[in-house]
Amino acid sequence: MDLSAIRAYAEQTAVLAGETAMRYFRQPQKIDTKRNIRDVVTEGDKASEGVILPRLREAYPQFGIMSEESGLKDVPDAEYFWHVDPIDGTTNFAAGLPHFSISIALADLAKRPLVGVVYDPCYKELFSAARGLGATLNGTAIHASGTPVLEQALLSSGFSVDRNGREIGNLSLWHDMLLHCRDLRRLGSAALDLAYVGAGRLDGYWERGLNSWDILAGILVAQEAGGRVTDYHGGEADLYGRGEVAATNGHIHAEVLAVMAEVEGH
Repeated sequence: MDLSAIRAYAEQTAVLAGETAMRYFRQPQKIDTKRNIRDVVTEGDKASEGVILPRLREAYPQFGIMSEESGLKDVPDAEYFWHVDPIDGTTNFAAGLPHFSISIALADLAKRPLVGVVYDPCYKELFSAARGLGATLNGTAIHASGTPVLEQALLSSGFSVDRNGREIGNLSLWHDMLLHCRDLRRLGSAALDLAYVGAGRLDGYWERGLNSWDILAGILVAQEAGGRVTDYHGGEADLYGRGEVAATNGHIHAEVLAVMAEVEGH
């Protein structure tokens, strides 16, 4: 399988979808809700998906598709699936905040990403990676930061649209992490947070309640840029299955997990 060619096609697709999404950004549009009032979908989401899915089906009919808005697109005996978020950060998009992304990943049946593309159409920043081929930003190689210790680190986190006890727990984790690091951000796009870890803009990021389309592309960007991505317990085998991600530059990973273990143990 030619991962370079698949990567290039996914990059082109993400840019086209981003151009489409921008035509809806800060324009009057219908906003619907899905599971709850915090889980929103806009006309821009649907239009972006309308660009992505036909292109993926046409070029790679042998691959299945998992998309946030349309769900599972079955392909009999598919060994690989696209995981697509037509707009990651829809709440920002709907509010007119210029921080959201198009996320496209190709993964195997175990949800190990092989190709990952995260495109920020507001700033025209294209993060991409392919397994074993490194990570780039607009074609230039990127690398995770060299920040050596947690007390010097800038971190980010997020909160699921499902407000439950685990999210309350993240408030405790946020509090304790803030006491150990330089500062925290809550930006609103998991895919971009992970890509920023890969680009060295963030030293770490954590979040729970995530879906495959939220994180697989960004995970690969972070990994291929030299970062480390695990669950909260340091496991790497089933990131999507646990729905939780801790991503760092690698240097501060043990410290981040130690804070998590202390909070989770309370």
